[in-house]
Amino acid sequence: MSTYPESVNRDGPRRADGTERVQIGRIVGAHGVGGVIRVHPTTDFPERFYDMKTLRAKARGKPEIELEVISVKPHEGKGQLLVTVRGIEDRDAAEALRGRVITVAPDERVELPEGEYWIDSLIGLDVIETGGRHLGIIEDVLTTGSSDIYQVRADDGTLKMIPAIEDVVREISLNDGAVKVDLLEGLWD
Repeated sequence: MSTYPESVNRDGPRRADGTERVQIGRIVGAHGVGGVIRVHPTTDFPERFYDMKTLRAKARGKPEIELEVISVKPHEGKGQLLVTVRGIEDRDAAEALRGRVITVAPDERVELPEGEYWIDSLIGLDVIETGGRHLGIIEDVLTTGSSDIYQVRADDGTLKMIPAIEDVVREISLNDGAVKVDLLEGLWD
């Protein structure tokens, strides 16, 4: 099973050296007149915000800023969080943060249970049949209601789909950079 990267706005795989940050939310505006900001979580783990002491927020073409968190509350029925930060004391200052993305370092991600993987960790892995034949490389992962679908760029250049189900995906090894699969009849044709 795979899990969305903490950024559903996937802009490609993260570099292994950890220099790129991972999006976990977006500031969508102000709440009231007292400087409270509204944050839309883009992570499968929005509860992580309740333990955060600082938020790092970046906007295209602007320097990253660090915001000291005073409080976090749910914005009932909106799927957002109401965040009070030090130094943002009125609506105009809160609105000025609109559009910034909140990021964490890759090593600050929520630890996943055994057998679950971040989507961006799967992108770029080799897909190998259990008999040893190289089939292609995972280009993307589509999430559907029942199971994920791996989009694989086959060695002949075509794009193939493989369901991420136990009958097909036999082993995922991030260390080896490979996914071993047993193809069901007609799946690769």
